Amino acid sequence: MFISPALYKHERSYVTPFIGLSSVSFVVGAAFAYKILFPPAARYLLGIGGGEFQLLLKASDYLDFIIIIMLAMGLIFQMPAIAYVLSRIGILSAGFMLRTWKIAFVVILIVAAVASPTGDIPNLLLFAAPMVVLYMFSIFIAWFFGKKRQTDAEV
Repeated sequence: MFISPALYKHERSYVTPFIGLSSVSFVVGAAFAYKILFPPAARYLLGIGGGEFQLLLKASDYLDFIIIIMLAMGLIFQMPAIAYVLSRIGILSAGFMLRTWKIAFVVILIVAAVASPTGDIPNLLLFAAPMVVLYMFSIFIAWFFGKKRQTDAEV
């Protein structure tokens, strides 16, 4: 309702699906992080001390750790929603995403390394695997909803 007066009618048709897809994607990403990613990451961090040391966590540190992982995955799960908007506008195409999959894979690994709270490879791959699946899903969304970009001469 706040931004509706500033949008043209055809732009409003993009916003409603984006808000719905974005909200659902964020919640699914946060739930995925809590149920799938958090247990192995916490096990790894708590096991760092070995048998001789006992790691004691404050509740605030524990909650901060959970919140950071959930926020990171919630934002990462926005990939299909962003692909939807960019493909509807005509900026992004499925062909472009298919041609640049190697670069995207390297970027995904870098983002997973930054977003992963631990430095081990299994947790990095736990973060990278859903991103690769989301990238493939985004290719499908760009193919299904994409529009060819019009130049000023065509309008």
